[in-house]
Amino acid sequence: PTCAGTYLGALPGGRAPPLLSTLPYSINMVMLCFAKDNNGDGIFTAFSSWTSIGSIAADRANFLANTGTTRTYLISLGGAAAYGGIFRIKGVSVDKWISNAYDSTTAIISQFGAQGAEMQFEGGTGDSNFKAAMDGLLLKLKTNGFVGAIGPFYGGTSADYSHLNAANIDIVNMQMYATNCGDERCLATQTSQAIAQTPGGASKFVFGLCSAPGGASRRPSPMVGLTYLKNSLMAQGVAGMFSWDAEDDLTSNPPYCLEDVGGAILNKWAADADPSSCHLGA
Repeated sequence: PTCAGTYLGALPGGRAPPLLSTLPYSINMVMLCFAKDNNGDGIFTAFSSWTSIGSIAADRANFLANTGTTRTYLISLGGAAAYGGIFRIKGVSVDKWISNAYDSTTAIISQFGAQGAEMQFEGGTGDSNFKAAMDGLLLKLKTNGFVGAIGPFYGGTSADYSHLNAANIDIVNMQMYATNCGDERCLATQTSQAIAQTPGGASKFVFGLCSAPGGASRRPSPMVGLTYLKNSLMAQGVAGMFSWDAEDDLTSNPPYCLEDVGGAILNKWAADADPSSCHLGA
């Protein structure tokens, strides 16, 4: 099935995350952000906001009962620099970092009832051990039956993520919302280059759009991005789309329109697939 995802829990603008039970059924993947490795030793800790979102197990059961399909939850590791998202290894070997990261991440997965983890070190991936550490952790996750994902920032960390072993990666949540593209032609050029940097190519590429207001730093707009998804990108066999972030999705007009319209496009529900109906909030 195609992915229509969102990120949740980073407290953007200080706003609390919505309850899982209030998310629309168009969203079938949720990234909980962000777990931190505070000391560079691979020991990740869960973010405090996650305790207020409700039970993942109850939400998955409700989602299955109402849709006949599953909603997947991933623990997102790292994030932007402000969240401690600069990848580094400090005071331990690469093998020990991988071991610590696997043990601590799977403990968080078990605690919250998630299905896997996403590598989201937007704050920096320049450490010389980045590839070895990511490949090692993703391999352990895959070998043990967990979903493994990465979240590159196109034009930033995407070049470093492009060297990772695609065999260990299920999806690639490519952040495309800082391209400053105001039209489909520009977005087509940028997206083509982003797919070239995606381990596994288009079949693992998830197109990232932004529901947070922010002018040029948050372009393309939802209408441009969704129109491109409908008119061109779907034909390339991409894995889906996602939004940053659920907290700002609530302020869109109408709420969650990125996921609702995106889901309609991805599932070819033509009557509901109108990109011009989605607008950012104030």
